[in-house]
Amino acid sequence: MNGRTTGRTAVRMTTVAELANVSQSAVSKVLNGRPGPSPALRQRVMDAVAATGYQWHRRAPRHGSVGVVFGSVGSALNAPLLRGFSAVLRAAGRPLTVSHADGDPDWLEQLLAHRPAGAVCVLSPVPPEVRRRLAEAGLPTVILDTIGDAPAEMNAVGATQWRGGALAAQHLTGLGHRRIALITGPLDLVCCRARFGGYLSALREANIRPDRALIRSVRFQAEPARRAAHALLDDCRTPTSFVTGNDLQAFGVIEACAERGLRVPEDVSVVGFDDVDAARSSAPALTTVRQPFEEMAAESIRVLGAVTDNPSPDPVRLDMSVDLVVRKSTGPPAGHGGRPE
Repeated sequence: MNGRTTGRTAVRMTTVAELANVSQSAVSKVLNGRPGPSPALRQRVMDAVAATGYQWHRRAPRHGSVGVVFGSVGSALNAPLLRGFSAVLRAAGRPLTVSHADGDPDWLEQLLAHRPAGAVCVLSPVPPEVRRRLAEAGLPTVILDTIGDAPAEMNAVGATQWRGGALAAQHLTGLGHRRIALITGPLDLVCCRARFGGYLSALREANIRPDRALIRSVRFQAEPARRAAHALLDDCRTPTSFVTGNDLQAFGVIEACAERGLRVPEDVSVVGFDDVDAARSSAPALTTVRQPFEEMAAESIRVLGAVTDNPSPDPVRLDMSVDLVVRKSTGPPAGHGGRPE
C-alpha cells in the first residue's frame, strides 16, 4: 500500500492517521481489510481518507490465491461450482481456499487476513457490511449469483432466469399440457420473479390463461413442495404437470405423486430447475432447466482476473444462458396420444 499524488501534493498515510486520531498501523489495517479495528474506527479512517483525498492500492498479484466463500455448506450447488473453480485455477497453477459463511461469524475476517489476490462469493444476499468491508479492503471480488440479487455495484456472474422459466413451461405446452402448475421459491427473490415471468409468458404464448389456483410459493426444499403438490392435486382443477423452482422441489412433487399412486410421467409431468448431480440419477431421471454452474464458476474466475488487471468503477455483470435438459419425467398428458418425436 502506498500514497499517490493527489493534485500537486502527495498525501501521506500520516496525514490520514492524524486526522482520524489513530495510528498508521490502524490505518493500514482498515485499508487492507485486516481484523482488529472496530466499526467506529473503520468509519473514522474512511472519513479521513475521503477528506484528504488519500489514495492507495491493495497489492493483489494476478496469479495469487483465490478465496471462494460459499453461503451454505450443504448446498447441492457446491459440488459443480467447485469443479468449475478448480478446473480453471488448477490449469493456471493458482491455489484455492474455501470457506463457508453459514455458522462462521468470523469468515470475513479470516478471508481478509489470508490476503488472497481476489475472492468469489457465492452469497445471497450479500450483507451491506460485507459489501462495505470488501470495498474498503480493495479486494477484487466477483459475486457468483445463482438467484439474481447481486448488488448493482459489485461484479457478478449469473444466469438467464427468465429464459429458464419460459423454457420449462414451453416444453410442457409443446407436449400438450394445459393445466400447468407452478411451485416456485419465495417470490421476494429476483430469480423466482424472473422465472415466474417466463412461465407466464410461455402460457400466454400458448393461449393458456394463467390460473392463480395452480401457483404456490414455498421454500426451496423437497418437503414444502411435496405438501404443496398434495394440495394442488386435491383441487378439482388437478394439474397434469408441474414446473418447479429447483430440483429439490421437483423431487418433492414426484414423491407426492408416488404417494397418491400417480405415475411420472404417464399421469403427471414434472420439470425441475438447476440440474444438480442427483437429477440424472433420480427415478425417473429428471427433466430440468440446467444452470451451467461449472461454466459460471469458471467464468467468475476469468472475470476476477479481468477486474484485477483492469480495475474500473463500472461493475461487470455477465448472465450465462440456461438450457432445458429433457429426460424421463415429462411426457404428453394422459389421453393426448404418443410422445412427440
